Amino acid sequence: MSYWVQSVERRITAPADRIYALIADPVRHKDFDGSGTLVEAVEVSSSVRPLGAGDWFSMTMDFHGKYTMTSTVVEAVPGERFAWQCKPHAHSSKWRFIFGGRIWRYELESDGDTTLVRETWDLREERLRMLVVVGRRQVRVAMRRTLDRIAALLEAE
Repeated sequence: MSYWVQSVERRITAPADRIYALIADPVRHKDFDGSGTLVEAVEVSSSVRPLGAGDWFSMTMDFHGKYTMTSTVVEAVPGERFAWQCKPHAHSSKWRFIFGGRIWRYELESDGDTTLVRETWDLREERLRMLVVVGRRQVRVAMRRTLDRIAALLEAE
């Protein structure tokens, strides 16, 4: 793990394809968001699920005020890896030229009965990473909560 890349992982008793289906559907992100900042998906480029590389989605967020982030899927390997890159929504943010570029990534390693899920917060392409990185401790806590919520959703089924 580097200064600009933070990861947490957890083993979940669910097959990788079920976990992938959940994380690759942005409408479901509010169901497992551990940060408490995600309000809802407001636009999704495709009705096909799971989303694929190049698809995008916009989320209403609330962190000291509401704003919208638009994310583009940058990695989509079913059952293995799903990632998106966030930027402020072009029509709703005066910060769109300052912030943006962080990547959220999920990697899945299945052994049949369980799946190791790794969530990563990658700031290497974030425009103002020096400002954003100060929250990395809180982000790690939120990522752990997210993995706990994913487990609770899928292990209960």
